[in-house]
Amino acid sequence: MISFKKNQIILYIIISLWLFLSYFKIVKPIFLPSIIDVLLSLKYLLFTTDGILNILFTLKRTIISFLIGAFIGIILGLVFGLSKKIYDYFEGIINFFRSIPATAMFPLFMVFFGFGDLVKIMMGIWASGFVVLINTIQGVWNSKKNRIIMAKIKNATKYQILRKIILYETYPYIFAGMKIGVSWNLIVIIVSEMFIGGKYGIGKFIYDSSVMLDTASVIAGIIIIGTIGILLNHFIASIENKLIHWRGE
Repeated sequence: MISFKKNQIILYIIISLWLFLSYFKIVKPIFLPSIIDVLLSLKYLLFTTDGILNILFTLKRTIISFLIGAFIGIILGLVFGLSKKIYDYFEGIINFFRSIPATAMFPLFMVFFGFGDLVKIMMGIWASGFVVLINTIQGVWNSKKNRIIMAKIKNATKYQILRKIILYETYPYIFAGMKIGVSWNLIVIIVSEMFIGGKYGIGKFIYDSSVMLDTASVIAGIIIIGTIGILLNHFIASIENKLIHWRGE
C-alpha cells in the first residue's frame, strides 16, 4: 500500500511538471506535446478500428511467440539441467548465441522467414526462449540435493523425483525467467514491427508517427507498450503466486 501511494505521488509530480512545461511552452511541443494531444492519440489507439488492430496484432505476436519460446526454453532447460553430459556438449553453442542481441539476428531471420508475421514471431521466440532456458537450467542445478537423496532412499522413481521435487524447486526460476522473457519478447516484437514492416502493430504505429514528427502519438504508443508489459507481467505473477504457494517453507 505504501509503495502504491509513493507511485501515485511520483505520477502526480510527473504530470504536474508536464502540464507546467507544456502550458507555458518552456519545452517545444515537438519534444513535449500537451497531455491533451497525447490523450487524443490514446483515444485513437483505444477506440478506432485501426488503433485497436495495432494493439491486437502486437499482442498476438507477443503472446504466441512468448508461449512457444517459454515452452521450448523449459523443455530444453530441463534436459540440459538434468544431463550434464548433454549440457557440456552444447555449452559453447548456448553461451555463444545467448551473447548475441536478438536484434542483431534480424537480417538472418529475414532471409529464412521472409518479411511477414512469421519472422516477427520467430524473433520473439528466440528472445524469450533463451532467457527461460538459462533460468530453467539454473533452477534444476539449484534443486536441494538433500530432498533428492531422501527421495532416492525411499525408492522414488526418476519420474517422481522430477515431478515432485526438481520441478517444484525449479518453478521460481522458471517464472523469474518468464517475467524477464516476456519483457524481452515484447521489446523484440516492437522493434521488428518498426523495421521489418507490416500493416499493423504498435511498433509500426510509433515508427510512422516519428517519421511524421507526431510526438504525441509516439508517447501514446509508448504508454500502450508499457501498459501491455505491466499486464503481461502481472498475469504471469498471478499464476506464479497460485502455483508456488509453498515459497519460504
